Amino acid sequence: MALHVKALEQNNLEEFDGFYAIYSTAFPLSEQKSRDALLAMQHAPFYTIYLAYNDEKIVGFCIMYHPHNDDFFLLEYMAVDERLRGSGLGSTLLKSSIEQLFETHGTRALLIEIDSPEKSSIDHEIRQKREAFYRRLGALKIDPFDYILALQSSEKAPPMELLVYHLRMREVSKETLHTWLEKLYVDVYGCTNDDPRIAHMLAPMPPMLNLI
Repeated sequence: MALHVKALEQNNLEEFDGFYAIYSTAFPLSEQKSRDALLAMQHAPFYTIYLAYNDEKIVGFCIMYHPHNDDFFLLEYMAVDERLRGSGLGSTLLKSSIEQLFETHGTRALLIEIDSPEKSSIDHEIRQKREAFYRRLGALKIDPFDYILALQSSEKAPPMELLVYHLRMREVSKETLHTWLEKLYVDVYGCTNDDPRIAHMLAPMPPMLNLI
């Protein structure tokens, strides 16, 4: 069978192990959730883990957060087998995952957190390629806006951007952005809705922000 994408079944431990084998090597330990937390996500009604299969082998995944009563989704994690990077697999995986997500849960803004390529860093080229990858698929950047990742530790968050994928949206109100940030901070990262970083991000923003 050719490359195809499907949702991870809730009680399929074999599929979970195939997904976890890629997940556990794709991200720094500081950015990883525990195996138990991922198992909980597998069974949660507001998460879907989409798996890319090449024949019968799992070669990539997307983890999508889709709260029931909100107007956005979040691409929480995405990775492909390191031996297949640059083959177009990532594009196929993400496009198919978005199509299935929209078909199942409706069309909403899909939020994508990325390290900012506009700031100097040792992995500047990787950051540029990552942003270009999402932009080729149609994601747009909220401008002007500097996103602060909701780290729970004393570690300083890296400069971030928040991209938005939507078929028609070309601007977002400050009020809507405020709602998105509160939901992300509280429901995804376990912070409080009065976290001072939210007010800090929003303070200089105009009433309407462009997606560029």
